[in-house]
Amino acid sequence: MGLKSVVYAKIADLRARLDDEEMYLGPPASPLYIELLIGVARRKLGAKLPPEYLSFLQDFDGLRACGVFIYSSRLLSKGGEEVIGHGFIWNNLFRRQLEGMEKFLVFGESDMDEYVLDLVRGKYQVRDRVAFDNV
Repeated sequence: MGLKSVVYAKIADLRARLDDEEMYLGPPASPLYIELLIGVARRKLGAKLPPEYLSFLQDFDGLRACGVFIYSSRLLSKGGEEVIGHGFIWNNLFRRQLEGMEKFLVFGESDMDEYVLDLVRGKYQVRDRVAFDNV
């Protein structure tokens, strides 16, 4: 069983156990949103987005469940008020206000961790939100 199959099985399990208030699973991102995201990431972050993340967005444009967020292709809101999706670009620009964060792409977060790609090493990592150097 490949990694994608494992991840999607976990998502299906969560979806079966949680209601809409406990879990948000975005509909597939449109090809237009994917292309816009790729272009903005290149211009504003100087980075090429990994195909694994783009594939995830093509199936689920963002996820929120059990305190974990996987960023969507754009900020998503419910009824124009409550933000239910955390936009990838906005979150990465915000984090890059901290020195050294330009070496990372952040794809999601929980209350304790950030899910990142170390651009220097080319490795995915789970890093502590408070003591970011802890991998």
